[in-house]
Amino acid sequence: MLGKLFGKQPIRAWAIKQIDDATLHLCGEGRLESDQKSKVMLKALQAGQFNGGVRMGDTGTVINTRRLAAVVPLEALQLLDDGNTAEWNGRHWAVSHVPQRAWLFDGRLVAEPNLLSSTPALVSREDVSHIRQNVRQDATPPGEVRFRPLNATEDPEKDLRAAIEKAQRRRQQANTGWRKDGSWGALDEVDKE
Repeated sequence: MLGKLFGKQPIRAWAIKQIDDATLHLCGEGRLESDQKSKVMLKALQAGQFNGGVRMGDTGTVINTRRLAAVVPLEALQLLDDGNTAEWNGRHWAVSHVPQRAWLFDGRLVAEPNLLSSTPALVSREDVSHIRQNVRQDATPPGEVRFRPLNATEDPEKDLRAAIEKAQRRRQQANTGWRKDGSWGALDEVDKE
């Protein structure tokens, strides 16, 4: 109601993370976030030139438009077939839903069938094929891996003891420490005793 009184109603839009040949990787619906006036934001959105943030649904997450391929007015993109296809720019597209974990991912996305449910039909995931190409299958991991029983824990003071010993060695080499008069600094022969 206050938004109507003061003239700044939220502008809702679709956030498209990536556009492939026949697939839209759709983050979902969000509200435009900007210091600009609503009319200026709406005009820029309709021209495809909006720069700012998109607050995604009710998550509170804001995605900068530089991380998105397109931000589209709600009425310009129509979801069809339970959200599995869309009509936009006079074309029919398959829709791959981008999970929240991939909203801020900077790399390429890959659309895969949804194995958990029939809706949505496609789900986007991060493309890590370039990592897979660099992995040597014949390489063995360095060192030895030891598995402990579930209830066995490491000595909690192990790292503490090592840090204390390291600090003591460093002080001896630097010839510094607590003097007999209670002050800290360089030690002379009397203080070393």
